[in-house]
Amino acid sequence: MNETEKIKHFRQFTDFNDSELEIIMPYFEFKKFKKKSILLDIGKVSNEVFYIIKGCIRLYCEKDGEELSTYFFTENMFAGSYDSFLSRKTSKVAIETLEECEVLVLTHEAQEKLYDIFPKMNEFIRKAIEQRFVLLHDLFISYLLNSPEERYLTLLNDRPDLLQRIPQHQIASFIGVTPVSLSRIRNRIIKK
Repeated sequence: MNETEKIKHFRQFTDFNDSELEIIMPYFEFKKFKKKSILLDIGKVSNEVFYIIKGCIRLYCEKDGEELSTYFFTENMFAGSYDSFLSRKTSKVAIETLEECEVLVLTHEAQEKLYDIFPKMNEFIRKAIEQRFVLLHDLFISYLLNSPEERYLTLLNDRPDLLQRIPQHQIASFIGVTPVSLSRIRNRIIKK
């Protein structure tokens, strides 16, 4: 992918002008990943974040040998284990592609270089992290206040495309129920 194509995709996320984008875009590497590619293993330090041009990426953790989906990222979103990426500590989550993906990859090293040569990058990264914080905060509050059925309805209303793109057992773990319970929830909603 040439720089012009990268800029076209990236412009959807940022308000950088053309000359600013020409400075930062060489630090983002275009990559394609096959479905079911592991981009980060639990227990490894995250050295990359991924801006998704096409595809779906899942964050998940493991408990008692079971994978628990924690978030799904799709087009025009940044995906990554930010806590590990920023702190340089090992990740508690894994990152996997659920579809064939096209992404722009920013390494930790490239981010640090951009901070030095392009101070506005600090603001950009802060905004990306703030966006992620709000998403995760809403998700956390939902687990405290809402029933699994309410969480499913929120997903149905806010991100209906996910229900077609993600296996049902991963949707179930994301809303905190078993696949059987998810099936019951879906049946109740259909009957209403």
